[in-house]
Amino acid sequence: MAGPLKAVENGYFRAFTFSGRASRSEFWWFALYYAIVFGLLCIDLYKGGTLLVWFFVLNIIPNLSLQFRRLHDTGKSGWWLLLSFLPIGSLVLLIFYILPSETRENRWGPPPNGGNQRWGNSPSSTSAYAALMRVPDVGGASSEEFEDARRREIQEYYKTRVLGKTV
Repeated sequence: MAGPLKAVENGYFRAFTFSGRASRSEFWWFALYYAIVFGLLCIDLYKGGTLLVWFFVLNIIPNLSLQFRRLHDTGKSGWWLLLSFLPIGSLVLLIFYILPSETRENRWGPPPNGGNQRWGNSPSSTSAYAALMRVPDVGGASSEEFEDARRREIQEYYKTRVLGKTV
């Protein structure tokens, strides 16, 4: 999951990268940043300035590439962006942007977050908590051995359930 600063950084540093994938969080953090700056620059436009026009022109390519990568992340081609020229196309694109990422590698590459999603495809928080609270079978071991076994189990759980690696 991309944070707000990383999303804006990726938006600009990957501006000319139309291949690959952009996570849902990366897309929406950049959209929020864009909306806030756009709103603030409207004040400048009202006072007769041209900063809003320059901001819009300079952000055409980063916005297009981010939209392409977001569509790739949902398993759609970037050409679906042409739907925006149809009356109902923007609504269809909005639905595509809201859809969760494909958890497996698709033809545009691996998932940006390693296939792990915070919501949706992960087990419920109750079952994860229950798995962590389960006492490992250590027989008649001492407390140090018990702690070591517990630590190994938590590390194994983290690798398989959180990072998605196979042991």
